[in-house]
Amino acid sequence: MATNGNHLQGGKFTASHTTVIDAAREPVIAAEKLDCVTKVSLGHIKKLPNGPISIKFMDEGEGCLLAKIRGVAFLQEIRIYTTDKQRTKETMSRALR
Repeated sequence: MATNGNHLQGGKFTASHTTVIDAAREPVIAAEKLDCVTKVSLGHIKKLPNGPISIKFMDEGEGCLLAKIRGVAFLQEIRIYTTDKQRTKETMSRALR
């Protein structure tokens, strides 16, 4: 995995979008290190009013989780392709704290 400021690329990261918000950086890096994770797709970033940092997960079918990570002022959607959804959720949640 290569990092350049707020950009993550290489390894399990898809190349179409590499920007990651500050709040999502550690959870995404933690997920990428798991053996059960095969791919991480960084999604769109949306500006929001200031609020608390949080993470929510949605099941997107077999092998895919959608993580919505909210930073203080931004929300980013990240798709995680994994064979162990529960382990991935727990790892990402711990890394957010």
